[in-house]
Amino acid sequence: MSRPDINFITGQFVRRCRHRIDKHFADYMTLQYMSAGSVALRVGDAEYALNGRNFWSAYPGPRVAFHASAPGGWWVHRYLAFRGPLVTRWMADGIFPVPPQPPPGNADYAPRFDEVMALAIQPGRWDAQRAAHKLESILIDLAEARDAAPEPPVWVKSVSQQLSRRITAPVDYDALSDQLGMSVRSLRRNFNLRLGTSPHQYVITHRVQAARDLLLRTDTPLKEIATRLGYSDVFYFGRQFKKVTGVSPARFRKSREG
Repeated sequence: MSRPDINFITGQFVRRCRHRIDKHFADYMTLQYMSAGSVALRVGDAEYALNGRNFWSAYPGPRVAFHASAPGGWWVHRYLAFRGPLVTRWMADGIFPVPPQPPPGNADYAPRFDEVMALAIQPGRWDAQRAAHKLESILIDLAEARDAAPEPPVWVKSVSQQLSRRITAPVDYDALSDQLGMSVRSLRRNFNLRLGTSPHQYVITHRVQAARDLLLRTDTPLKEIATRLGYSDVFYFGRQFKKVTGVSPARFRKSREG
């Protein structure tokens, strides 16, 4: 089921989940929710041991792997898969992707997650609107809880700011890691651990955000947008844009017409 700016692909509730996931998510995003059990999760180089109620997300970029922590174990699992321009806005607003985190107050979000999944499979336009709003409400709750958490280390803020300013040119990760007195591998692992995404994916997300703004606010040709953002190949720019948003730049621009 879909509306113009988001397409809900699938969702599932598995009462005793024993799945083993280990892959790159090519062209869609997911929000995952565990209401009981234990999961071993890896996002890129960052590893997490999750117990009880927890959210996490999977998205294009890092390799994502998760499975029950103990041999023969299981967990109570829900997930929803989606893509589209609305997800790009969520990324720009900082409410997606979701790093591994418990729900606010350790509340059980299963009923709210089930409401979203039930609406997402309905064919009606207004059901799609309600599903998107309810999902966004959950994402806002999680983002608000993250903001209430202790401030990240100064180095994380510094790296984030430097990466945000370098979206139009290649990033010298060797020089950046030297500034911090750590290896490139440690930089990537620690950045991912703090923000739930790799430095490279962080840059790509901000490039796509800038492209999205230009596509919506201006009639600048795609080739010029690609050049402004440091892409020498407009086709590669288009593939990367679609990998993040789920739609091509041309289709995204057309969405502003309603």
